Amino acid sequence: MAEQDNKSPKKKKEPSVLDIARELEAKQQQIREEQAAAARAQAEEERLAYEEQLRQDRLELIRLKQGVIDESETIHEERPEEKHYTLWQRLGNFFYHNKWWLGIACFFVAMTGYLTWQWVTTVRPDMIVLLLVDDDFFNAACNERIGDLFEQYIEDENGDGKVAVDVYYIPASEAAADNSGYTGNTTKLFAEFQIAEACIVISNDAADQFIVPDSTLYDLSADYGQYAQTEAMRFYLTDTAFFDDLEWDGDPLGDDVYIGIRSVRKTLDSEEEMQKTFDISYPALGRFIEAYGTLRTDAAD
Repeated sequence: MAEQDNKSPKKKKEPSVLDIARELEAKQQQIREEQAAAARAQAEEERLAYEEQLRQDRLELIRLKQGVIDESETIHEERPEEKHYTLWQRLGNFFYHNKWWLGIACFFVAMTGYLTWQWVTTVRPDMIVLLLVDDDFFNAACNERIGDLFEQYIEDENGDGKVAVDVYYIPASEAAADNSGYTGNTTKLFAEFQIAEACIVISNDAADQFIVPDSTLYDLSADYGQYAQTEAMRFYLTDTAFFDDLEWDGDPLGDDVYIGIRSVRKTLDSEEEMQKTFDISYPALGRFIEAYGTLRTDAAD
């Protein structure tokens, strides 16, 4: 008994740091679970409330469509606020949204205006003379003067209030044909003889192989055979005052330079168009021959 009384009572075991940490972790886990459960409960409550609101809105919308009610306290039609623009804002908005179409329209309006202005202001010739003699210096010096000279023998045929004669220089000779720079002129010559714009030609023997006078030119001898310079389709210009009136002081062009007129025949244009051009040009050529021709001795007698 004495031995038992001498033994001291056992002390209570203190919790270790690990035990305290485990206890704290358990409490925090419990708190997190409680918070997650509360969040899930709140989300479920909100979901149910939202579904209930949708159900109520659908019912309210059905009532509105069926005419059961005229106005809803829960469904409100959202109308965009009407904006008010100034005149300049409206114009700016219009140009911004239509700039491409406006640009295209402006281009065509400008082109139409330019072509109309060009058509109105361009002097259209009453007659055209084809200069086929291959001499660039003669053409440069006398082209405009030839036109001025023939304006004396023609009237305002197209009714535009002006008398105008154009001279188309188309050099026709073997030398011109061999020159690559004149290839386009040969094509242009053939093209001119396929349309009815020009009838009168100033030519020479070098150009005859291209125009074939016996087939393409009109015989002048019936009307103007009384003049010494007239030979069949040709009225020769060498022994006339023609070059003096043109004030040509260059080298002589030769004794074979003549003037003639194309016969009426069907071309790419109609024969009627060719006849119309001939009827304008032939009287002018007649006045020219009468002015520069010299009567034959037997005709004068």
